This record gives sequence, structure tokens and C-alpha cells, in this order.
Amino acid sequence: MHETDPAAHEGTNPQTASNQLEDRLEDLEQITDGALAYMSLEEMLSELLERIRSVLGVDTAAVLLLDEDRRALVARAARGLEEEVRQGVQVPLARGFAGRIAAERRPMVIEDLSRADVVNPILRQRGIRSMLGVPVHVEGRVIGVMHVGTLKPRLFADDDTRVLQLAADRAALAIDNARRSEQRSVTEIMQRALLPAALPEIPGLQFSAKYLPAGTGIKIGGDWYDVFQLPNGRLTFVIGDVVGRGVLAATVMGEIRTALRAYLLAGHDLGEMMELLNRLLLSIGGNRSATLAIAELDLESDELEAVSAGHLPALITREGGRSSFMEQGTGLPLGFSSTARYQTACYPFGVGSTLLLYTDGLIEKRGESIEKGFARLTDAAERAFRGDESSFADRVYRALVADASFDDDLALLAIESVALDDTLELTLEAHARVLAGLRRTVARWLASRGFDAAERFDVTTATSEAAANALEHAYGIRDATFDVRCEADNAGITITVRDSGRWRDLQPGQSGRGRGLEIMRALVDAVDVKQGEEGTTVTLRRNFSRTAA
Repeated sequence: MHETDPAAHEGTNPQTASNQLEDRLEDLEQITDGALAYMSLEEMLSELLERIRSVLGVDTAAVLLLDEDRRALVARAARGLEEEVRQGVQVPLARGFAGRIAAERRPMVIEDLSRADVVNPILRQRGIRSMLGVPVHVEGRVIGVMHVGTLKPRLFADDDTRVLQLAADRAALAIDNARRSEQRSVTEIMQRALLPAALPEIPGLQFSAKYLPAGTGIKIGGDWYDVFQLPNGRLTFVIGDVVGRGVLAATVMGEIRTALRAYLLAGHDLGEMMELLNRLLLSIGGNRSATLAIAELDLESDELEAVSAGHLPALITREGGRSSFMEQGTGLPLGFSSTARYQTACYPFGVGSTLLLYTDGLIEKRGESIEKGFARLTDAAERAFRGDESSFADRVYRALVADASFDDDLALLAIESVALDDTLELTLEAHARVLAGLRRTVARWLASRGFDAAERFDVTTATSEAAANALEHAYGIRDATFDVRCEADNAGITITVRDSGRWRDLQPGQSGRGRGLEIMRALVDAVDVKQGEEGTTVTLRRNFSRTAA
């Protein structure tokens, strides 16, 4: 490969050569003037390369920026070689012209491209004959390569190299800042899109969360949390931390979040789901890894089932303010080993309990053992249990904020189990997917009123039938909502299901749902159906049994 270190080429008149160099250096001021700092990365690079072409009198100019995760240079801007960008040219480190410049951190010249071994075929296709390239570096680290080329053979002089290197050096900081700003914006947009827009409203539970990205630079990581309900009515709480920073970490976070929901919605249990996620990350490659903790809450039994993939242990604070960590059900982080297995563990989660899921940015402190971080968190949670009217997550965060370094992202999710009132009111989407959650919520409310398991089954089944009739007969496929109101008095409970449509059929024999009224009347003490122009109301009454009374 005919590459050389740029060598000095003697001129016929030293004074003339010196004047020409001074003129070029003056022209260089135009290349890196302050106006470039106010342009987008693409605009800045395009303008920069056009000025370089003019100053050096070359036919092509291009910038390739280093993608550290892929260990490759990616064509980001070009003039005269626009195909490099459109075709997404990538040059591995230490290979080809640009790859060797980046790896060896020095300028290089190709005097005759037709006799050189190049990775990028576009260079030959465009008829490039001679090339000069220099590394682009900031604070001792290479961030890319800038190269120019000519359609006719040219002996690039030492002055050419000095001008191009000086242009690269003076533009490097602006390029790096623009790229970092761009990456940060993209990462923040991705994270905002992937984090829950709002936490759900579930009777008997209070949710609160905090998320703060790292304070400076492209330090935003892959911290995230999620809360959603499964088709069986169980609630799922998730917190995770992807290894790495920037766009790649946010991308991996999105992959895990989507796959996790898909696996659980397909019916896999927590242990199986973790193993599937682990195999997924290993199959994707690229050293993707993450820690993850998941807990599922059965609303009727007030029991948590939890599993962890190398994540920091969740903290449960019981009624009275006593805290303990969930140490069981922990396996290796995702993406580390193909033989990793994950076992779940169960924990009671009765009224008055609070579950705290968090990432390491909340408690880790440089030069301090993790045990001290755990101790601070425990103290903060126990004090937050007896705190003011702000959310539990806010109270914990305020107690620890003085010790947070903000060198890392911080995510915190709190779930509080609170007592249900004598009256329970719900507004639900008119969709079959809400029925399982409705049954479990009503069952939890009935349990708080003293109904045993058999009685809860009867009443929740009748309530579900009334809701299913509202979905099918009142709305069909239209988007709408319906209301459920549960009230308790000294003699029993009354449940009202109200929709804003008209039932098409209340008699058995004409449809599969026609027997809904018969089922309801067999399960509760009284059923009343009222239809009107504004909708249909079904009222169910169940009196206390002697044992419940």
C-alpha cells in the first residue's frame, strides 16, 4: 500500500512558500470561526469541508467520526464524496486508510490510490487518485478522521498536512461538543419515550417515581422503570440499569423493555422471562448487559413475587417503619452467561407496606462501601415513612440528594399499599383486557370488608358478568368507558356497574352473553337493571353472612 508519512517538499522560493503558508493560515481562520458553533453538526461539517476544499484546492473532503461501541469510523459528512454518507460507509479501526490513521494517531498520504489497498470502494469508483488524511482528536482521544482527495495525482506537501491538521485540531472541540449535544438530545428523547408517561391509578396503591439523568456530558445511561398490569390482573413493577452510556444504552433499554412486556404478556412466569431476556441479549451480541429487578403483586392475596438479575435489592418498609431488603431471588446480570438461571421468591405485601425499587445512582458514593449506601437508604426510607404530604419517592430522594454524586443516572420507584375506603369508585376502559384487573381489585376490597374467598369469588364473578355485558351490549367495538362503584354498609355491600349505552339483548337464548343475568342472580342476593336514554345501570347486592357480620 503506497502510504507515506507526509514529508517536506522543498519549494523554489522559501519566502514565497512562507507567504503562501501565511495566506493559508489566514484562510484557516474562516474554517473555524465562531459562526460554526451555532450550526447543527451536519451544517457545521458541510460548511467546514467546503471551506477546506477551497483552502487546500482539493476535489473531495470528508469527516468520519468514531463509533466507540462498534469500534469503527462512520462517514458523517462529505463534499465531493456524498455517497460515503448516503451509503453509511463504516471503516473498522486499524483497517484501510482512515482506520489506520485513527489507530496510529498520525497523518498519512496515499500518492497513488490505484495501487493502494483501501476498504472503501467509493474512493476508486469516484476516480480519487491521491489522498491526505489526519486524525481528529480532543484531549488526547481520537474522535474521528478528516481526509481530502484529488482526481489528479498530487504530491501533498508538508504545508498541506499542517493546514489540514490545524483545521482538524481547531474544529475538533466544536465537532465533539456538537456530537455530544446531539447524542444527549437523542438519548433524552428516547428515554422520555420509553419511561411511563404517567403512573397508573390503582385503588389501594400509591405510586411515585423519580428519574434524573446524569448531570453533565454524554453520561446519560440506561436507567429505567415501568409499571403495568398483566392480563391476569397482577401488577408488574420493573426497574433496570443498562451497562453503558448514551444512545446505545437507551437503545438496549428499549429492547429489554419491549421484550420484557412481550414475554410476560405471552404468559411466561418471572423466572422464564428473565432467562429469555438473558438469551436475547447474548444473541444480539455487542457486549450488551443490564441489571434488572421485577416484582409482581397479586392484589387479592397481597403477595409479591420477585426476581432479580444482579440488581440492587429492593427495600420493603412495613407498617410501623421497619425496613428490610429483599435478598432472595437474585441471579446474574443479563447478558453475562448463557447458563444463568433465575429463581423467584415471595414476600407478603399487606396494607401499610412500601416497596422501593432504585438504581445505584441513588446510593453509591465514590470511595464508600455499598453497605454504607444501603444504611443511608434504609434510614431515608424509615424517615420517609413518617414524612410530610409529598410523595414517598420525593421524601426518600430529598433525604439522599446531598449524598448523590450525579455521575450516574438515578431512578427510583415507590409502591405503597394503603387501606381501601368503604366506597370504591373505578372508571375503566370498555375493553375486555380490564376485566381481570377489575375482579382482583374488587376482590381486594371485599377482603377488606370481611368476605371470605368463596364469597369473594361469587361477588367478583357477578361483577365481571355485569361489566362484560356493558362491554358487549352497550358499546360493541366503540371506544368508551364504564363506571363501577362499590359501597359498604352495616348489612352488606352494593356494587353498581354503569355504562352510557343501551344493551341490545337482556334475554337468554339469543347470544352467549344472554345468560349473564341468570349468572348474576345465582351469585348475589339481588340484581337490579335499569335502562334509560343515558345508559344502563346494574346494581348488585350481597348481604353479609353471619360469619362475616
